[in-house]
Amino acid sequence: MGRRGMSKFIDKTLAEIIDYIKYAVFSEKYAILNAFLQKINPELKFISFMSLIIATIFAHSLYVIAIFFILSILLASLSRIPLRFYMSRVLMFVPLFTGVIALPYIFNIFQPYEGTPIVVLYEFHHVIDLPFLRPFSTIEITKEGVYLASIFLARVTTTVSFMMLLVLTTKWSDIMGALGRLHFPRMFVLIMSMAYRYIFLLLDAVTNMLFSRKSRTVGKESSISSWRLNASIIGALFLKSYDMGGDIYLAMLSRGFSGKPLVRYSSKNIDLKSYLFLGLIWLFCITFLGMDRMI
Repeated sequence: MGRRGMSKFIDKTLAEIIDYIKYAVFSEKYAILNAFLQKINPELKFISFMSLIIATIFAHSLYVIAIFFILSILLASLSRIPLRFYMSRVLMFVPLFTGVIALPYIFNIFQPYEGTPIVVLYEFHHVIDLPFLRPFSTIEITKEGVYLASIFLARVTTTVSFMMLLVLTTKWSDIMGALGRLHFPRMFVLIMSMAYRYIFLLLDAVTNMLFSRKSRTVGKESSISSWRLNASIIGALFLKSYDMGGDIYLAMLSRGFSGKPLVRYSSKNIDLKSYLFLGLIWLFCITFLGMDRMI
């Protein structure tokens, strides 16, 4: 990696940091809208979406999972979230990372049973017996494997869509407050709150380091020199984050922190609309899970 390659690396990293910050800002932008999901009480909204996620995980029919996904799109539309923005966040990374896990299972060699072949990719003249694999004489795509891989991919996509809706329609502080009022461990809520708050400080530190590195790059440099500088940047960031954690902990101790977070979460009034929403979500889950068992 020469100077030009190093410059591209820095520019790409800076662009990704800016995109992340824009994403966080857009999330808050949609959370303050006067729309459907934004008006639902955070605690009941969290319980509702957790119910939908659990119901999606227990669903076995691809049709039922598709209905749950259609519900997420409908809720996004009612909450005034642009579908292009919403779908790009849901579908951009899920097929890529989940597909890597699900793709091998469509082949017969990774299945513990004899499936119905759809396409025979290669046929051997003898049986091959390899460790951790079922003995096979052909490599083929099976009907059962494609179906199970599709179920897995659909489940992950749908659950991510519900989690995305929760984050986009609720402020992070409201989510943390809801977790506290639902009696989640206080230490867990404290760590999550601080992680979200201080990640922007680390992003700011990375941005300053990369800008400083780019402004001091003159002329050509060898690949070995570029990689050494990249390693030094990563090491400096690790040390900076470590020192920041220590400084924050000392600041907490100086303010009376004794190991147990003394955080009080004020109760919020829950209106009839929020109760009705929770009841409809539970009715929806019970109805379609019952249909799933009958299919």
